[in-house]
Amino acid sequence: MEILGVKISEHAAEQVRTLCDSFSKPVKYFISESERTDYSGDPTCYNVSLPSDLDRRTFEANVFYELLHIRQYEAGFPTLYNKDSIMFSKDGEFVNDLGSSIFFGVLDLDVFERMRELRYIDAVYRFVGSIFESLVDYASHIHGSLNDKYNFAHLVLDMSKILYHANPELDKAIQEAYKDYPDVLEKAFALRDLMHKNPPDAPVTAAVTMGILIDELDLWDLFYIKIRDEKIRTKTEFEAFAKSVAK
Repeated sequence: MEILGVKISEHAAEQVRTLCDSFSKPVKYFISESERTDYSGDPTCYNVSLPSDLDRRTFEANVFYELLHIRQYEAGFPTLYNKDSIMFSKDGEFVNDLGSSIFFGVLDLDVFERMRELRYIDAVYRFVGSIFESLVDYASHIHGSLNDKYNFAHLVLDMSKILYHANPELDKAIQEAYKDYPDVLEKAFALRDLMHKNPPDAPVTAAVTMGILIDELDLWDLFYIKIRDEKIRTKTEFEAFAKSVAK
């Protein structure tokens, strides 16, 4: 099988066919500088954009990353929406980025677990390693920005996602880099533990995990969760939803 001129391995081809055969519409691939999938813009197919100037192994991992997100979309995994907040009117780009940290932070946990099952754990570790390095570098450039709850939340979210996949050695390195910021470490490790206790491996569990992150970081003023036809907009609504699905 070839995708965008790249001849992928037999193992990858078999898994790609299995995934694509399960979708409600076909997948079309396009060359781009970065990965992106258009889920609903084209009613006839899913348009997946990928860079092709990569080694085969990395290219295959990128294909699976996008296809596994399509799988989530078709399975009804939750989406995250911005509220019409003062913060969004002041800095919509930052709020969008913060929301992406929550949304993809949760959904990627399931995607990466399935990539492990597909024997692409090396791609997961490459991702973890690249973000880990940027987090360590950022520790020396904070300069009081964490007094703002939204900046604090953004850093904690990025850190907790890395800690989720980290080994004791990386845990120790993060602790050393942020030893002057005990509040960040405490919150990030706590969220990591909560995500381990609530693996987002299905639509409902993913909605609960998103709600936990929003609730723990006090971000209900910025975001709400939609799962199928239900909107979870407040702490009270989230607690009721979590209680209902725990039965």
